[in-house]
Amino acid sequence: MRYAILRVRSGYAGAAVVALGLSLLSWGCGLDKQPSPDLAGPSDQGVNVDLAAVPDTLNADGVSKSTIRLVMRDNKGRPISGLAVLFSFNGDGRLAPSPDSTFVGPIQTGLVMASDQNGAANVVYTAGRDLTIITVYVRPYSFDAANQFFRSVDISQR
Repeated sequence: MRYAILRVRSGYAGAAVVALGLSLLSWGCGLDKQPSPDLAGPSDQGVNVDLAAVPDTLNADGVSKSTIRLVMRDNKGRPISGLAVLFSFNGDGRLAPSPDSTFVGPIQTGLVMASDQNGAANVVYTAGRDLTIITVYVRPYSFDAANQFFRSVDISQR
């Protein structure tokens, strides 16, 4: 009889342990109570760079133009203003400062522009006469290790 009572009690204890485990499992592991992440937060880079050429296909006629637009933001999405950047290219066309950007000065290998309060700097590429793909390169014109990047965009001359 004593064996039967122990057997019944241990059965109740096992059921109680299982019930306790299930209640703890359902109570502590829910995905519905996770906080939403911030919309603007740190990125994977110190400087986010958007570089585009509009249009990116030009007639190889010596007069067609493309605007190269650079926009820089820090790791929290705020514009980086006042940063000097070097625009250079390979090809037979011409690179000129855009009238709506701050021109710092020419150097032998390209143009140095400063980003405005929106983090933007623009230059204008005038097509040459070769049927080729032109690459415009952009990098900071400084030794600042915190703002290092190197980007390029292609323009097709046809």
